[in-house]
Amino acid sequence: MVFSLPASINADGLLPFLSLIGTPVGVGEIVLDFSALRRVSPAALVALVATANRWRTGGRQVHFRGLESCVITGYLQRMDVLSACGVELPEAFQRHKAQGRFVPVRKVDCGVDVMGHAMAACLAPGGDEYGNPLTAVYDLAWYVITETANNARQHSGGTGYAAAQVARSEGLVRLALADNGRGILRSFQEAGLPWSRGTNDIGAIRKAIQPFISSKGGPTNEGVGLTLVNELARLARAWLLIISGSGALRLKPDGTTSTESLPANGFFQGTLLTMVFRQDRVRDFAAMLQEAKNATGLLRRRERPGRFEA
Repeated sequence: MVFSLPASINADGLLPFLSLIGTPVGVGEIVLDFSALRRVSPAALVALVATANRWRTGGRQVHFRGLESCVITGYLQRMDVLSACGVELPEAFQRHKAQGRFVPVRKVDCGVDVMGHAMAACLAPGGDEYGNPLTAVYDLAWYVITETANNARQHSGGTGYAAAQVARSEGLVRLALADNGRGILRSFQEAGLPWSRGTNDIGAIRKAIQPFISSKGGPTNEGVGLTLVNELARLARAWLLIISGSGALRLKPDGTTSTESLPANGFFQGTLLTMVFRQDRVRDFAAMLQEAKNATGLLRRRERPGRFEA
């Protein structure tokens, strides 16, 4: 089966791309044709790597075609997309430090906090030092990366991948994490949560951003990660997109939330979260986190005695 990648996989092109690579592949070899690709977001990159490695783990032969004519092959190499998929190709360029510019695709493993620090420090150089102007950007990036990565490790049953980019001329930070696991809905269903049998992927995503909803159903500090990521994105006036299965939830900078299904009856196996925020809108992360906890009722609920479970 041949998947011809479109010229641009940014913004409005992401959902159709996920529907494309989510097409049932049948049997035989899988070919990804890059010859037309010109622009691609970190979100599309991690989704592509997660999907290609799911195919490979399932024993399928995956071939990358058209790289010699693709105008961004060098960028794909710098972002470690090819090497993350087991594709070795000579590099016709010299690598320079990515600090302050981008974070190549990284596999989410047991060292989530270390990975979060490395990624946040790359996006906001010096931000881990007290009083640095980028401290709040570092803290927000670290929080979103580690919360989302831990969700992938603990709940997905698959493998997660992360990448990020800084558009310095626009002052934008783009974060993306994707896994190739069971998805949010199935995670809830396999945990035996009764309400999950009567909902769909969109309903499961909406439930996942509510406080104290966890597929682990255990300690009181669980089930708040995505809740706070969503609220922090709202406070930062960021763009947030969560995709799982056939459903997608968008948060816009004006604070409005909408949901939709992937086009053409598409289905993404796993979960993808991407967040884009302006650096100049993130000034005091500690205050933002406190406000997020207050807005979602987390502090009030934790003041009550007893044990709370999803």
